[in-house]
Amino acid sequence: MRSFLFVLIWWLPGAVAAAPPTLEPLQIAEQFVAPAGWAGMKDYLCCEAAGQAKQETLGQQIPARLQRSCELLNQTDSTAVVAVELRAPTERRDFYLHFAKEDHAWKLQAIRNLAMTHLGPPMVELLTALPPAEVAEYDRKHPDASHAFTVGNLRLWTAADADIAAHFRKNRADFRKMLRLVQAGRYFTTDSSAAGEQAANADPAVHALLRKLYLSRVTRRETGCASCLEFVIGGKVNSTVGLLYQPQPAQLPAMTPEHLIMLRPLGDGWYLYKTT
Repeated sequence: MRSFLFVLIWWLPGAVAAAPPTLEPLQIAEQFVAPAGWAGMKDYLCCEAAGQAKQETLGQQIPARLQRSCELLNQTDSTAVVAVELRAPTERRDFYLHFAKEDHAWKLQAIRNLAMTHLGPPMVELLTALPPAEVAEYDRKHPDASHAFTVGNLRLWTAADADIAAHFRKNRADFRKMLRLVQAGRYFTTDSSAAGEQAANADPAVHALLRKLYLSRVTRRETGCASCLEFVIGGKVNSTVGLLYQPQPAQLPAMTPEHLIMLRPLGDGWYLYKTT
């Protein structure tokens, strides 16, 4: 019995040392997107992320020329979201890491980004190459969405988070004015009032500001938040980006990899959001 206890006591410290260290979501994200490999990666992955990163970290798959930075957007007792920005001299890209806590340990469960944005640049290139006569013809055929609006809207739709945030800050006064007009009109009196949404977007003053700010519409049906106002920039199918207003943080919708993939605070109750 004494020899058995001796072996057990000798073995236990090694067993404890072999356990993976406890890491927070931001620490896991930084390791996962770093250019170097990460031998302990599999201890911090689950669900679809475990199937996507079998041999290499995401950082190893990203071109080495891109700089990477991570920002914790939200962390609760059971979930967390980290935004990752990739930067090069002429480009910026964003994606989002969704975490869940399993058996008291954080695991990366899903990687998300705004879908189909690759369609935007070719469309912008085509539109900006039109000669003046064709631009005038375009405007005649599209009185509700001029050439200038369409180009600006496409560029904003495919822009990096930092650029959309800069657009909001630059035009904060117009965003506030538009918000006051929508609130004063009391268009959204029910959770899913299609008639109210149509009336809000048809209001000449609201419509003019939407076009000035390169926004496609105001709605309440994009993020699953019945008390939020959503000013949609654009997107394809259900993968959209826009600005959300909700001054009460407790009423904000929760981020999930299945729908609301990102919610970034911009100040004064405004948020940048993306869905998938």
